[in-house]
Amino acid sequence: MSKFDLESLPKCGAKTRSGNPCKRLGNKRNGRCKLHGGRSTGAKTTEGKLAVRTNPVKNGFGWNLMQDYDPVLIEDSLKAYIQLCDIVGQKSINNSEVNKLVARYNVALECFKYHICEYYGEEAFIIVQSALDAYYKDTDSQHLHFHIHTEVVKAPYFHQQMSEAKKQFLLIKKGILSKSFL
Repeated sequence: MSKFDLESLPKCGAKTRSGNPCKRLGNKRNGRCKLHGGRSTGAKTTEGKLAVRTNPVKNGFGWNLMQDYDPVLIEDSLKAYIQLCDIVGQKSINNSEVNKLVARYNVALECFKYHICEYYGEEAFIIVQSALDAYYKDTDSQHLHFHIHTEVVKAPYFHQQMSEAKKQFLLIKKGILSKSFL
């Protein structure tokens, strides 16, 4: 296997602030260095694109009340909300079904949970937020990681005595399950 020759890379050549061309080595794909466009990919996921689009300094307090709605996302959020209402109406709630639903429509529910609250009322918001919280607890999301060590307020819907993440934590602590198994 031959070594990669760094000398074969082109010089970046982008115009710097001083007006001279950049002398750093560019990458293979587009010939630009990391300062002038090499390896800058931008947001690829839906979550990333939404995060980049919201500028709280520019938009102030109402950044979460987006003006330009993505029709697919709002349709998905309403579809997910209706399915969550159907699940709530059942006698026994299957948490894996809730988690699959929220995993599929996570971004849509996060984006439009306040709009659902505005149009369908507080009960609708509580259903959506309870489903999101249950999903985040079960998947051991970083922003709810503390729930393993402390008690969390019981949500009115989709509450489990112990989340999957907490079960795994306790099994590891007891030595029944090794970390390498996960």
